[in-house]
Amino acid sequence: MSQFAGLVRADFDAYAPNKWRSNVFNRERLEVKQHLLALGRELQPLALGADGAPLAIEASVEHPALWNHKQVDAQHVFFSRNEGARKELDAIIDKTRSLAAQIEDPTPQRTHLFLVVTLTHDALELALRLHPEARVDRQNLERKVEEHFEREKLLARLHALGDAFRCGIGAQLAPVGEIDDARLTALVGELGKPAPALALPGAPARFFVVSSTLPRDEALAAGPALVDAVRARFGALVPVYQEIAWSRDNDLLSMRDTLKKEKETRRQRGLAKNDTVRIVRGMFAGKSGTVHEIDARGGLKVLVGKLAVKVDADDVVKQ
Repeated sequence: MSQFAGLVRADFDAYAPNKWRSNVFNRERLEVKQHLLALGRELQPLALGADGAPLAIEASVEHPALWNHKQVDAQHVFFSRNEGARKELDAIIDKTRSLAAQIEDPTPQRTHLFLVVTLTHDALELALRLHPEARVDRQNLERKVEEHFEREKLLARLHALGDAFRCGIGAQLAPVGEIDDARLTALVGELGKPAPALALPGAPARFFVVSSTLPRDEALAAGPALVDAVRARFGALVPVYQEIAWSRDNDLLSMRDTLKKEKETRRQRGLAKNDTVRIVRGMFAGKSGTVHEIDARGGLKVLVGKLAVKVDADDVVKQ
């Protein structure tokens, strides 16, 4: 039985502009957050990545914070890669992000493609969003639109969404039926351009967006049946997510080798042959020696005098 009973006027009114910056309305927004999470749980069985793995669900905070620029103008429920899958890619993505960017917005919505249900004062929106800093997914999309066959598959997915959906960068959206080869290529190219140097703090991010909006009055009139309308539109977006998101089965970047090398580097903890190390665990703890061999799994042979000792990379510290 569905746990979602529909939305009421108070849910939308919690995001009236005069309430955005005030902590007085945190409890009010927390109740809306729970309503929207109930709706999100109805959608969760549909939320699958290209590899069939369930997407993780999480909600935005209900109180003013650094990463929402001290105002809560909407409530979001996000669907994106689970934590394990994110960590694998974050080791690569974070290398190109400035410390300031990581502090300003530490959420995965800035670094991974995601699906989102958003409630504002005026509407309920279902959307797919891709931030320019979601480097792996963005570059996968860029490669996709460079190849005719891959681009045609993505266009077919977009056109299948129908008249209720729009696509574009930021707030500049057009009906998906108007997106052709040239328009799609231009949109993706625009996403990859550097942000304007004079962009103001808190300015809207340049997301690549595919979205469908249910106006407030329409969402209220639907009552509990709103879940069916939302499920249909969300379900239509999932194949578009799967078409864009990087996965081992949707790898236009040849990322497998990169991830393998990254994993080996982590296991080896930056050690190399001929490094001088001190053993800190095991029967040879306290002894110093030289790395003679190192394998992809982080296994070492350390020469302690003339004796070759087998240890793990975690068992030594570099001197």
